[in-house]
Amino acid sequence: MTKRWLLLTILLCLTIPWLHIPNGSLPTGRLATAVAPAATAGAVGESQGEVAQQFWPERLVKAGNTLWYGLSGEKGFLVSQDQGVTWESRNEGLPQRLVYPAFNPLPRRLTALAVDPVNPKRVAVTTCTGLYLSEDAGMTWRFVPLDTVLAKGAYITAVALSSHDPQKIMIGTAYSGIFETVNAGKSWTEISTGMSFLFQGFRFWEEISALTYHPVEPDCYYFACDFGNGLYFVKRGKKEEVKKLELPEVSGELINGLYFSPLVAAADGQQQTGTKEWALYLTGIGKTWIYQEEQNQIRPTQPVTFVPELEPDRAQRLRIAADRFGIYVRPNQARGKLLDKHIQFIKVNGLNAMVVDFKDDSGYITYASGLSLPQKVGAVRKLVDLPDLLKKAKENGIYVIGRLVVFKDPKLYEFADHKYAVWDRTTDRPWGHLVETTDPKTKAKTMVQREFWVDPFSPEVWEYNLAIAEELAALGVDEIQFDYIRFPTDGAIANIKYRYQTPGMEKSDALESFLALARKRLTVPISTDLYGFNCWYRMEELTGQNIEMVADYVDVVAPMFYPSHFPKGFLNDQDYLARAKRLYYEGTRRAKAITGGKCLIRPYVQAFLLGGERRMKEAAYTKYLTNQIVGVLTAPGSGFTLWNNSNDYYMVKKPIFPSAQSQPQGSAPSGAGTKEELPQASRETGGKQEEQPSTGKP
Repeated sequence: MTKRWLLLTILLCLTIPWLHIPNGSLPTGRLATAVAPAATAGAVGESQGEVAQQFWPERLVKAGNTLWYGLSGEKGFLVSQDQGVTWESRNEGLPQRLVYPAFNPLPRRLTALAVDPVNPKRVAVTTCTGLYLSEDAGMTWRFVPLDTVLAKGAYITAVALSSHDPQKIMIGTAYSGIFETVNAGKSWTEISTGMSFLFQGFRFWEEISALTYHPVEPDCYYFACDFGNGLYFVKRGKKEEVKKLELPEVSGELINGLYFSPLVAAADGQQQTGTKEWALYLTGIGKTWIYQEEQNQIRPTQPVTFVPELEPDRAQRLRIAADRFGIYVRPNQARGKLLDKHIQFIKVNGLNAMVVDFKDDSGYITYASGLSLPQKVGAVRKLVDLPDLLKKAKENGIYVIGRLVVFKDPKLYEFADHKYAVWDRTTDRPWGHLVETTDPKTKAKTMVQREFWVDPFSPEVWEYNLAIAEELAALGVDEIQFDYIRFPTDGAIANIKYRYQTPGMEKSDALESFLALARKRLTVPISTDLYGFNCWYRMEELTGQNIEMVADYVDVVAPMFYPSHFPKGFLNDQDYLARAKRLYYEGTRRAKAITGGKCLIRPYVQAFLLGGERRMKEAAYTKYLTNQIVGVLTAPGSGFTLWNNSNDYYMVKKPIFPSAQSQPQGSAPSGAGTKEELPQASRETGGKQEEQPSTGKP
């Protein structure tokens, strides 16, 4: 048995427990901490007295003098009855996620937390697609139906419980608005339709990051928009009043929690009856404010959460990967005189990186791989002299990023009688994305398969790709970039059967498992390409891509904010060139906020024209490219990569970074009609699809 197959056998053995995990709930357990109640990291162990690890909940609500609730990505729903000295996990009845190595199922990621301020034992939590209610401080949970909300493809980001009517619950979403039920989930009504300032175009609304009902006034509530886009007060009646609070102290702050707390609290766990004086708490990462309505005053207070420190290894990887500005180079142009030409382009433009396909969209491995399985698959096709490329790159100070297309793989799809292909449940044959084409001469119509997907649930598919990544890292490639780390979205996807899917495992779990394995086995920086919308908003939907999850494992997220790929109705309140700048500025800023500093944001820039854009004159398309770059620099992002599938960077008409001298960083794009040019900035200030859709980028 070869070393590689031995590793695969070990991996498969590790995954065997998945087949025996019951579809039950997560256990309740005691978590011991050894810290005073403060917004600094405590410690957590599975039982009291155990040597513990540094820990503090990522979300926290102080429900009483000593009763606190928290959320943790690793531990789920948490309760402390001693101001955070000890924590107890209470997940019985909450959903679980199955992630490598899956010896113990983990709590599914909780996205929001609400506490009834009058009855603090009444608590609600959400996943991105589920709502759960407890009447006994999390000892038991019940699911609240969300059928009409989920029909809109909503991703839940906020929740609120009414103190006046236990049947009333509100939820906020990432891009679908605000919904309310008055009958405990039997039906839901969208209540934000009249708030036109939230509408961003097409079918998308601004993300709601926090909600709370007023504990005294039953017809009033507060909500916060994410990404520092405002705190609002709503009073319902014959004519609804919506008021944005003008509070300079929190202007632009990222508010992820709102909750009321009495100025004089009752005994913990007891109902708060007769209270008239309440304070509204606003929480962010490492920041907390108290707002008193009557005085219209807000002041900072002791934070209830903290900004976690990066582990030393991760911090070092981020330093290595930071501020990389480059271009994409096709493998057939990453050699000889063509490579020399691209290196010269990089140097003239003040860039310092290149992305090269080492496993391309056709499933070919483009260097002389020594791995046995790719040889058996017939996937090795040497186009790149890797040692020569790396030598020239190092001599010129160029950082080499190896792009690997993961789950779209025609070669592995065909291998061993389609052993790893996604399957069509209706035909009991390999599934494919079929497109009708017409012969220009005969006019005959035929169905042509455009995409070939392997099963993202398959551990053997993970191993196949990770072995290539490990080999590239060992050969000296600076960074591994995974592309097409998602599920298929086009074609008759309802017919797909995933034969390797473990019961209870969801799409995001499969992607997380792959990334968890990658992080465990690779010491070089890892980057991942994501759809632009999946970085503008929190979402999973069809792709399984969740930027918050991805950020737990990778060092760089590369969003594809291509203006041509956003619907025309999205952000259509300004001209096309100004919109391009806004997409990259706001998109980069939003992605940074969602990932919370755990990884770098290095967008792909659209250095090609698509569709009607091809009618642009030189001055317009030069400005189009410049505006995208300005958007990234002013957010700021940690670099960018120009993407042109043909490697014809004709849109670059003058050096991007003509001077190595540092210049002041630019300001945020101001909207339509701006005339600012690309700033003479240093590098420190700081989705892919080609002109022809058939080239295959998403």
